[in-house]
Amino acid sequence: MRSAIYTPKKGKPMNVIVFASGGGGNLKAVIDLSIKRPSLVKVGLVVTDRLGIPAIDIAKSYDIPVYAFDFEKICGVWAQCKKTEKKARKYSECAISFHNNVLKEIKKLEIQKKESFDLVVLSYHRWIFGDLLDYFKGRIINQHAADLTVMKPEKQQERRYIGINPVLYALTNNEKRTRTSTFLVRDGYDNGEVLCQGPWVHYNGPLPATFISAHEHELVQKRESDWPSLTFAVEGIANGFFSVSNSQHHKDGCKVVFYKNRKLPYGGVDLSNIDLT
Repeated sequence: MRSAIYTPKKGKPMNVIVFASGGGGNLKAVIDLSIKRPSLVKVGLVVTDRLGIPAIDIAKSYDIPVYAFDFEKICGVWAQCKKTEKKARKYSECAISFHNNVLKEIKKLEIQKKESFDLVVLSYHRWIFGDLLDYFKGRIINQHAADLTVMKPEKQQERRYIGINPVLYALTNNEKRTRTSTFLVRDGYDNGEVLCQGPWVHYNGPLPATFISAHEHELVQKRESDWPSLTFAVEGIANGFFSVSNSQHHKDGCKVVFYKNRKLPYGGVDLSNIDLT
């Protein structure tokens, strides 16, 4: 038995919330898809954890409602809070409370508009736990700028390139190319089922890679791997093409994913082997 991530509704596009923290590139990718396929996808809300970011301006230019919050003003800055156990615990508790309150606002909008949100797309700098994660369980996807099929040499059931700065981590580990993985968000850190992976992007910068050269490479990766992977995933979910097994699992516990009733390998659909033009 399998469960579809989303089942298309006749006459209604899939209603998407995008969580954004910065420039809005991924947001724009989903908006572009909604313009191209208006009967398939709709961006119904943008949520941000920062004020005055480009993503807010992009949303407003398309008349998309925005809920903008100042996370750091409410919860503090992690780099400072992690210095003591007490501050770190308070920060984590505040982060959960913050997102629980975001969910309350989302539910109010669902009642007001008499329509539910079907999928959450993260382009977001925060880990999500608590009620928000539970409410959208199995319906949140995220982008990670690394190949999530690479495992730790000493622990073959744990992903290697997780967390912040995965591009720099991979390049300084002598990887010659990188790609973006689009995955289902589960409770934890970058550990959900991989739906698809964008095309490979070869590194042409200086060796050894530096923070600056890795950042420049990541900007290229956003265009060539990140946005194509996200667009493919959202379109596939909206069409009802992606489903997740209820009984089959990989060695690390991730469930087996299917696309158009075809069982996928651990890394999902490999977009390096698909013509995206």
